[in-house]
Amino acid sequence: MVGRLIVALLFIAASIQAQEKSILYKVSGNGLEKPSYLMGIINFLPADQFSVPPAVDKAMEECEIYAAKFEQNRKTQKKFNDAVKIPNNGWINDYLTDDELNQLRLLLLLDMEVKEHAYHDFYSRLQPIILVPTTTALKLGDNIVYTEHKLHEVAKKHKLKTESLGTIQEEINAFEKFPIEDQVEALKHTVNNFDQHIQDYEAMVADYLKNQDLVKVKNETFKATNESQLFKKVYYDSRALSWLPKIEEMMKDKPTFIALGAPYLVGDVSLLNLLETKGYVVSPVKVSF
Repeated sequence: MVGRLIVALLFIAASIQAQEKSILYKVSGNGLEKPSYLMGIINFLPADQFSVPPAVDKAMEECEIYAAKFEQNRKTQKKFNDAVKIPNNGWINDYLTDDELNQLRLLLLLDMEVKEHAYHDFYSRLQPIILVPTTTALKLGDNIVYTEHKLHEVAKKHKLKTESLGTIQEEINAFEKFPIEDQVEALKHTVNNFDQHIQDYEAMVADYLKNQDLVKVKNETFKATNESQLFKKVYYDSRALSWLPKIEEMMKDKPTFIALGAPYLVGDVSLLNLLETKGYVVSPVKVSF
């Protein structure tokens, strides 16, 4: 039975990749009275390149529910910030050689102009899986926009009810299952190849905004985890499977707009594949930035 499911998912994955590429997909059929939408996002983008596209605004206007991974407010943000620090009051210095540490400090203190006290009290305390994308965000400086925040503003404009697919604790639990040693290797690679890291990020942004190729975005995202299959399974695959029943329940109740990181939407075990397996019609929506 499991083997048949895997074969079905692989077949559907190939068919979805052959479709016209998009960052937004309409879900209809299988008893739904009105369509719902899934949008793949990147956590943050250059502010001078991104604004919410008209097609996304229109899709949200058609919906009654806006759903994301978990509720974002000051309480959950504080809980997350505390949880993503290295355990037992540790810091990154404990995991790097002197040369590697100097490389990191040069990047943050000189290139990014991070203050010494901020490095000591905050950045050096972050788990490497968080520190890697943080270096990219610092490079963008003021030219940064957080995609989910912008979508939440549109949802508020259209008076959509906000729902969560999971909890902040589930997010934390997923991060905790990614071994610190593997995270450190990913950080070392980023620091030692930072120019290439930024070029890869810029290419990912182009794949998202211009090419709307979520598969390439997903592949680039995995580089930040040193392409850890364990992290992929725990953070993406298992959560997509666990969220599916709630997503179906939401869509059957009211038209729903769901915004999630691109890796949740595409791949062998992904929401688009899973929904098609369940009999829904999944079709790309033309989006222009």
